[in-house]
This record gives sequence, structure tokens and C-alpha cells, in this order.
Amino acid sequence: MGTIILIISAVLFISTFGIHSFISNGNEFDKPMYTSNPLMSSIPWISGFIIPVVIWTQITDFHWIALFFINLAVVWVLGPMLTKGFLVRFASGKGLGKDMLTAFVAGVVTLIIGLLVK
Repeated sequence: MGTIILIISAVLFISTFGIHSFISNGNEFDKPMYTSNPLMSSIPWISGFIIPVVIWTQITDFHWIALFFINLAVVWVLGPMLTKGFLVRFASGKGLGKDMLTAFVAGVVTLIIGLLVK
């Protein structure tokens, strides 16, 4: 059960990065204010590329460097599909910034629950 919750958490973190990249590629005037702050703008990058590696190391017995490169492929290939699936099912209608925050918070909550259960 804990493994499934950790996989859901990894998918949510990858969706956070996908929503951020969708926001960054959009119109310059429609971007939320967090994109102008480099520290706040680095949170989706960390949640997309680093936190899922920690989750994958908890699930599998592979070395973390190998999992990092596997995660790069997953984020660049499956990331847009995961993001689109998340936005189709869970979009709030209040903007992509709110949806990204929702995905990030849900990822953190499921990560904590998954680690406690496992």
C-alpha cells in the first residue's frame, strides 16, 4: 500500500513540473508572480527532478544516479501526458498556478503518508 502511495506522489511531483513548464511556455503577461522569483521558480524543478528520485530509491534497489537518469527520461517523455491527465481530471478553473500548488501539496501529503505507511 505504501508503494502505491509513493508512486502516486512521484506522479504528482512530475505533474507539478509539467504544469510549471506549461506556464513558462505560455504568454509572458499571463504568468503568475512566482515565475519572476528564481527561488520560487526552482521549486517545480526540484519537485520534478529530485524528489521523485528519492521516492524511486525508496521503492526500488537501484542506485540513485541510475534512477536520476531514468527519471529524466520519464519527466521529458511521460511528463506532458501525466500533466495533461492531471489537468483534465483535477483542474480547478482558477488558473494553472493554483493547479500547480494543488499538485505540489498533494504530492507532499502523499509522500508523507507513503513514507509513514511503508
